[in-house]
Amino acid sequence: MKALSARHTAIRTASTLRKGWVWLRPYVVLALLLLVVRFCLLGHARMVGGQHALVSLTYYGLRVPGEGLWGYHRWGYRVPAEGDPLVFTVDDGHHTPMTMAGVCRALPGQTVWIDPVRRIVIPGRTSPDAQPIVIPGQNHSVRVTPYNARLLAYIMRQYEHCTSVEVDTLGHLLLGGQPLTRVRLMRDYYWVETCPDSFILVPHDALVGKVVYYKP
Repeated sequence: MKALSARHTAIRTASTLRKGWVWLRPYVVLALLLLVVRFCLLGHARMVGGQHALVSLTYYGLRVPGEGLWGYHRWGYRVPAEGDPLVFTVDDGHHTPMTMAGVCRALPGQTVWIDPVRRIVIPGRTSPDAQPIVIPGQNHSVRVTPYNARLLAYIMRQYEHCTSVEVDTLGHLLLGGQPLTRVRLMRDYYWVETCPDSFILVPHDALVGKVVYYKP
């Protein structure tokens, strides 16, 4: 009798497990598909200097089509980490995108330091001439200074569709001739090192993806 009872218990347990697996299976399959899309959808990128890279196109989110209708969106929006090797596009000045590669060195809201006298980026406040540059973030207010005015003017014209902004000889940021003391931008930006001591601010919508393999 004990053997029969144990057998019935085992059958009921197996039946319960099968029913649980039938219920759980679609979610497991969906999770696996999400992982494949996030990490395994790769593309080839060729940089302006002739370098080649294999890029994870969805690592920072799957770009949603139809940006002309509802703007820029990524499904699974993800922020790069410091040290991430990335591929991105920039305008060459003639409305033609150029593909470049670099390493993310600072994130939205973080501060980098520059020496405006020597015109270099420095590792922290290590010079009496050091000035802070706060990396702009989406809907974050950034204070305008003579040291970031030209940088802000560039990204506002290039990425924020604000063509009437300019900088006067005193380093004031002007919009329609009126000075601005703070600006609020619509994108997350990243401080990217493209080669030693050469940096650029890159918006999230210019990211192609994370570099998986790079060939100089």
